[in-house]
Amino acid sequence: MKKTTTINRFIFRSLALVTVVVVLTYTFAMNFYFIQGLDESNFQSLRLEGSEFAKQYQQDKQTPLPNSIHFRGYLSWQETPSRVKTLFDKPQKSKEISYDSRKTRHGEVVFGLPNQVSFLVSTPLDDGKRLYLVRELDVSNTENLSQHRVISIVLSTLPLAALFLLVAYLLLQRFLKRTLAPFHQLGEWVDALTPENVDKALPDFEFAELNRIAKQQQQTLQRIGLINKKEQDFLRHASHELRTPIAVVKSNSELLIRILKEHKAATSVARIQRAGLNMQHMTETLLWLSREDNQQLGKEPVDLALLLEQLIEDNQYLLQSKQVEIKLVLDKSMVNVATTPCRLILNNLIRNAFQYTNNGVVELKLSHGKISLKNIEQATINTEHNNSDYGYGLGLQLVDKIIDKMDWPYNNQEIEGGRLVTLNFDFEKES
Repeated sequence: MKKTTTINRFIFRSLALVTVVVVLTYTFAMNFYFIQGLDESNFQSLRLEGSEFAKQYQQDKQTPLPNSIHFRGYLSWQETPSRVKTLFDKPQKSKEISYDSRKTRHGEVVFGLPNQVSFLVSTPLDDGKRLYLVRELDVSNTENLSQHRVISIVLSTLPLAALFLLVAYLLLQRFLKRTLAPFHQLGEWVDALTPENVDKALPDFEFAELNRIAKQQQQTLQRIGLINKKEQDFLRHASHELRTPIAVVKSNSELLIRILKEHKAATSVARIQRAGLNMQHMTETLLWLSREDNQQLGKEPVDLALLLEQLIEDNQYLLQSKQVEIKLVLDKSMVNVATTPCRLILNNLIRNAFQYTNNGVVELKLSHGKISLKNIEQATINTEHNNSDYGYGLGLQLVDKIIDKMDWPYNNQEIEGGRLVTLNFDFEKES
């Protein structure tokens, strides 16, 4: 997994790297141009000497060659010292002044001051000859004071570089603190955002980009809240509206069964009655899940064995025309639980097992408040359910939601040929 970093560290490292590169580049540039300035100063001095000699030489060919402790002059390339001929190539004949320099170091020294510097300036004269002015500086033999001054000038850039780095660091810290403060404010605002306060006016996060992100976050939560509200309203309204027709279907179907007890039409009426019962259970489930309050439901003593027998009887119609064997091992178990969610869960588990078993066994065990329900398909008749979702329908999805709300010990696992569900109400005795 890729390691993440904070914006603070990323910006600090990036700007710190840029600052160090700029400081080092500027430091080297200062030293480079300092050396270049020394070279240019020597060239300028020799060019002035050469130009002055050329003017005098034009008037008097016997003008003495310029010589001093700093440089020497020659009227032909052959007269120049052999060292000069070794260091420099013979200048080409032209009407322009040419100049060049060579720096030599002893040993393998790469950085630092050179041991010797040689300058050559070639000035054209009016009779076709050229004046060669040569200046050689033996840095290693110069006065210690001069060397010390040059080195001091070069090294003086280092404290300036360090000072610049310090100032850049302080400014960078101030910049980051000032820039990232609105990000922290945005994060705290998002953490505190709830459906209750989402419609409040947006705070100002100083930057247009952050204000736009906050606006998008607010609109997203508002849309989610609207969707949830519509879903909750639909569940409430549908559940409440279905209660009346379900009650009418149940009461009238019971009346018709009594009237048509000896008539074949009683079977059809019984189907209507069972459909009404299923609608009632489903409506109760949806209505209970749609409650927004998390208040603990009141607990009542429940005879689980009796409840399971009733639910099995209610869902027997699902086994019609099927070859399903039901194995019951029900011990007497009285537990204190919330009655409605307990009944809803058990009804959905039993109905789901009956519905998705066509030719097999449904085994139900109850012992000390612990329920085990296993459905195994021995020979697949209806291939529609022979897939990875075998034995896991809408009923079990509703069970998952109820379990999450009640926090009861529950396990649902796929086994060979079917599914095994376990549910424990025994812990309720200790609560």
